[in-house]
Amino acid sequence: MESKLMSALESGMFKLAKILIYGGHEVNFCTDTGITPLMLACKLKVRDQDINEKIEIISTLLENNANINAKDNEGRTALMYAMHSRCKSTIQVLKKQGLLITVDAKKSKVTAKMIWDSFDLNEDYS
Repeated sequence: MESKLMSALESGMFKLAKILIYGGHEVNFCTDTGITPLMLACKLKVRDQDINEKIEIISTLLENNANINAKDNEGRTALMYAMHSRCKSTIQVLKKQGLLITVDAKKSKVTAKMIWDSFDLNEDYS
């Protein structure tokens, strides 16, 4: 199932993404791999001059009830995607919203390295 919002985010068309969100597009849609629009927005690598737009779209998703605690099929959250993108501004926005790192390595036997390694830089997030 294709999501217009996911396509807009993936293409860096933030104005279109905002129009779709404000128009009522499902912000908690997820792909077959469990990726949500919030996760995709957090993962996006943008130029320095586009950071504010990225933060604005993340804030818009959150204001429209995007599930900040959602996990993809690998157990990764939006914060993990933000950490992987190494965008400090994105991480700060999510932490201000109360999202913490949710992996309990003792219980799940999953290490931070395993989560980091689970990201495929060539992965298609749509």
